[in-house]
Amino acid sequence: LKSEMGDLKSDVGSLKSEMGDLKSDVGSLKSEMGDLKSEMGSMKSEMHSRFDQVDHLLEGIGGQFEHQTSQRIAEGQAISKEFINIKSRIFDLETKTM
Repeated sequence: LKSEMGDLKSDVGSLKSEMGDLKSDVGSLKSEMGDLKSEMGSMKSEMHSRFDQVDHLLEGIGGQFEHQTSQRIAEGQAISKEFINIKSRIFDLETKTM
């Protein structure tokens, strides 16, 4: 019985040691998870910043495109008016010579 009690004590001691190791491992895992959470927060912030930069660049490109399109439309309208004017003058010249 004494021998079995000794073995039981030894087993309990080993179990205590293993539980201590497990507690230490859980603590390390908790610390690593905290670090990972912090890194993810930093990455999220950085990605938001990058998306904001891309968004601003796209808005600028869109604005330039709209401006150039407006200029081309205005130029096209001016050319159309000038063409109509020239066409009218040609008609006037043709009717005067007949």
